[in-house]
Amino acid sequence: MVLCLVLGVLGAGVANYFAPREYSSDITLYVSLQGSAEDSDEAYQANELAKERVLSYEPLVTDERITQAVIDRLGLAMTPAELASHITVTVDSDSVVLTAAVRDSTPQGAADIANALAAEVVGLVGQLEQPIGRSTPPAAAPGQPAPPAPEPAKIGAQIIRPATPQPTPVAPDTLFNLALGGALGLLIGVVGLVVREARDRSLRSVAELNEVAPAPLLAEIAHDRQVPSRPLIVDEPFTSPRAEAFRKLRTNLQFRDGDRGHHVVVVTSARMGEGASTTACNLAIAMAEAGNRVLLVDANLRNPRVSDYLGLDPFPGLVDVLAGRMVWQYARQPWNRGGFDVLTAGPYPHNHSQLLASYSLADLFADMRNHYDFVVVDTPALLAVSDAAAVAARADGVVLVVQHRQTSQDQVAAAVEALSTVSARLLGTVLTMTKGRLRREGRAPSYQVPVSTARRDGPLAPPTTPAPPEVVTSPPDGLPRSIPEQAGGDDATRESTVESTTRPVDNPKRPSPTPRR
Repeated sequence: MVLCLVLGVLGAGVANYFAPREYSSDITLYVSLQGSAEDSDEAYQANELAKERVLSYEPLVTDERITQAVIDRLGLAMTPAELASHITVTVDSDSVVLTAAVRDSTPQGAADIANALAAEVVGLVGQLEQPIGRSTPPAAAPGQPAPPAPEPAKIGAQIIRPATPQPTPVAPDTLFNLALGGALGLLIGVVGLVVREARDRSLRSVAELNEVAPAPLLAEIAHDRQVPSRPLIVDEPFTSPRAEAFRKLRTNLQFRDGDRGHHVVVVTSARMGEGASTTACNLAIAMAEAGNRVLLVDANLRNPRVSDYLGLDPFPGLVDVLAGRMVWQYARQPWNRGGFDVLTAGPYPHNHSQLLASYSLADLFADMRNHYDFVVVDTPALLAVSDAAAVAARADGVVLVVQHRQTSQDQVAAAVEALSTVSARLLGTVLTMTKGRLRREGRAPSYQVPVSTARRDGPLAPPTTPAPPEVVTSPPDGLPRSIPEQAGGDDATRESTVESTTRPVDNPKRPSPTPRR
């Protein structure tokens, strides 16, 4: 609306600047009885006749007989009709005054045309009007010649105010044009807004999202301008609304369907740019905050972003594991700021769909379930490529990320249909970049956390009670990181090789050490 208003005013200002200037000059004619009346009755009759005549002179001023004479006198390069369009005549029915205003491109030109017009009107009126009454010559004195007969009285026009050049232009009207431009801009903005709202199919509320997605809303992530510069919640205050929203997402996932566990959770979206990768990273951080063993897997082989957000080495990664060049225990990396492990995407492959649709991914997820409480998997958009559907079919559940007022209802419905086609279970949705209601909730009073409980960069301290031995989440020191590709050997031999590279530890919740390169 504001933009349309500004554009309308600017457009009117530009048009007003380049519009040709017009100047006006006017003349005033007085219609009255010329000559002497014989008595008061004749004078009254002449005055009433002048009032009637002045009304008939109004169309006479713009008549071709007058305008052509003015053109011939001044040598103007225009037709009588064009000159008549530049003349405005004003007459008051209760007076005998006639005013004519002439517009021209120069002040002097307007004054010259007005004066010439007045002279022609006076001459024509003198020719048209007839004397009033009868003129009787006075009697001559004895012995003297007869005096001349007096001039008969008749109606005539006189110039009482000649035209003078006026330096101020009368057109264009700057204030009127600017106001008109602003009004038209507002009108266009309102019409555009109405048309946009009528044709807008984007999701604008939670109710609309629940209609197209048969799953509960797990969390709403408010719009924050600081997200591009600090996308992770570890860089925000502990009690920030955005951090609390991801904790709500964590809680809803942990207790979804009671005791049924969802160890491998895929985070995806209907289209690109909806914040799926950021949601996956922050979900892993929130899960690790609660003391869970978490592994974050970047399965977005088209545009991997996890390593950029977390500041980790992108190689090796999931591509090396699925291609058989390395076991996943050696490809993962610990992220000590969040207290969880990360399996990045790895090198860019040319067979994305084949790798993610292979049975190796199902076996990989089955092995990861035995080592972690939660495995969060970031994938590409569902509608762009088939990678996300292939990964979702191997996972325990899917979290669908939807951007507020950007993702359309048709896109969400198509994404839900794509998940249903591969029999993937939709756990719920996350509405990101919401505005309005959540922003007002963010300004509401909240609990104040003491300074001693401020955010830590790592997970909570491990419990003091002894824990049962678990398999370490990173390879031990002293072992090589990569395993050469084997040409032969059965599955049992490979399983024994992977199992021999692990050792038990006393505390399963301690961050994994960085493997030696």
